[in-house]
Amino acid sequence: MGAVHYAPTMSEPDYNEVEAEERRRLLRSFGYWDLVALGAVVGAGLGYLYGLAREPREQAWCVFAGMAVGAICALVAGWARVQGRARERFFTRWAAERRWLYEAEGEPFEDTLFLQSGDKRKASDFFSGFWPGSGAVLYQHERIEGSGRDEQVTKYVALHFSLHRPLIDLLQISPRSHAAELGEKFFGHSKIDERIELESTELDQHFRVSSLRGREDEVRRLLTPSAIVKLLDFQRAFPSGSARFEILGSNVAFLVKGTLSPKQPQLIEGLLGLWRPIASWLMEEAGEQVRLPEAAHEESPS
Repeated sequence: MGAVHYAPTMSEPDYNEVEAEERRRLLRSFGYWDLVALGAVVGAGLGYLYGLAREPREQAWCVFAGMAVGAICALVAGWARVQGRARERFFTRWAAERRWLYEAEGEPFEDTLFLQSGDKRKASDFFSGFWPGSGAVLYQHERIEGSGRDEQVTKYVALHFSLHRPLIDLLQISPRSHAAELGEKFFGHSKIDERIELESTELDQHFRVSSLRGREDEVRRLLTPSAIVKLLDFQRAFPSGSARFEILGSNVAFLVKGTLSPKQPQLIEGLLGLWRPIASWLMEEAGEQVRLPEAAHEESPS
């Protein structure tokens, strides 16, 4: 997974301009029009083969239809390429303006229970360097269940980092509708608590707190009233995001349902601003001296 570096400038990139530039570059490319012509030829050949057993008039229509379909497929493939290149160029420039690093592709993190869940996982759009010294990475995580027509893909914006020492064997703070399902899948009822009671009815309203059986005191020690306030502040600021927090030893993952888009890059800074107090609390609990910088924008993500 190679990092893409870009020299910072004084201007904020505009996605529409980047996309238009990539579109012009594509249309000026002889290779693109060669691909369209090749698609038309291949489509015409397939149409001819399809129409061999038909009347001559129908054969001509099959050839024409195959030519049109082949050319259209090549055109669509070219426009999809434009979208991909524009996305990568925009995010590279946008990250560089903040002195971050951006990587378009890479392997998903799979070192916490939820990050391991699903039949398959994919990842893209990795951002790092926003909290120097923390090793934190924000990226797009896709959880895939089933296959073929039954395949279901759920997209999350994930923040991942590792502490210098294990903080707790297991802590899951999950949307209430999903926690029981994950407990059954990974541990079974005999090993994971379905619920840990805390002195916060509001937290219990939004989240289900789970851990290994017999570790309730460790959870209560970690989830102090101050920590609970931080979690609830996130919930109030981003109520529709299905927020999830997970610690497995020294590995930490925060997730919300959502899609990273170059048309709404403010979501990234908004989430980092909301996640920063929670990450700072965990790093302090682990005895780390990392001081996370103040967020550039404290506005809620839209």
